[in-house]
Amino acid sequence: MKVCILISTFEKFRRLAEWTAGRIEEEWKDHPPIFYAGLDADGGPSLGFHGEPSDWMSVNLDAVMRLQAKDYTHAYLILDDHPPVGRCNESFLNEELLRLASELDASYIGLLGYGQHRETKGDILGKEATHLEKSDLDYRWKFSLHPGLWKLASLESILRVRLDLYQGGGRSPWNFERHRDELEFSQRFGSYRVHGASSVAGGVLSKISIAVKACRRFVADCALFAAKATGGKAARDEAEIRSMWLYGHYQGPYPIFWSGCMRQGCVNQDFERWVTRYGSKNFQSSWNGVKADCSLE
Repeated sequence: MKVCILISTFEKFRRLAEWTAGRIEEEWKDHPPIFYAGLDADGGPSLGFHGEPSDWMSVNLDAVMRLQAKDYTHAYLILDDHPPVGRCNESFLNEELLRLASELDASYIGLLGYGQHRETKGDILGKEATHLEKSDLDYRWKFSLHPGLWKLASLESILRVRLDLYQGGGRSPWNFERHRDELEFSQRFGSYRVHGASSVAGGVLSKISIAVKACRRFVADCALFAAKATGGKAARDEAEIRSMWLYGHYQGPYPIFWSGCMRQGCVNQDFERWVTRYGSKNFQSSWNGVKADCSLE
């Protein structure tokens, strides 16, 4: 098995992609080599591409083919606005997850998993498999584009099928991950998700942190219930919008803010609120230095 990291981006978000790579350097010791899909230049870490930058599926299929030509078999596919927001568990990412991917012949193992206020969507494996979840065949988001480990041959196959189904602007990352596949097609690809608490870096202290966040979420849920009881569904929905950022941080082997740094070409205000409240000083300083360069406006 030969593994790399593939950061999917495009030229207007080059600065953001390079910042995400910098956060990986900071938080993921001895990480695999990093490559970029979607940048104009062809050479070094940039794989280059031919075609329309907005055709996300074609751009990334081209990158997958180039990586396979370099004899890579697997890649951690990471969108440019999904940096690690804390310390990664390098031994799990560099060794344990690769072993599991090989033993299970997994096409995809998502790093935004179940637990921490997120439902299970499949069968839970045992301790020897670090409690991975094998996704149900009909689970819509089984090929999520949150950071995850992909078998490149499988990713190539899925991208080719998607390319036949969508045209032009429809070849977006959103349509890639939200498409409902036929069960017969899904059976060809083993999709899994991590259990963050079983694979988090930092041991006992990190698990205590997860418990503290669970308490905060419980308090928020009580507030949502109270809002509905006193003001109806509209009041609850409004309160939920205000508190959704509390649910954004997933602690696991690659800590994630689930909705990323960006939203519709602008800085994600939920992410901004989370960074201000809970991000480390190092992370806050790093983010403040790049966010002005991130907007597409």
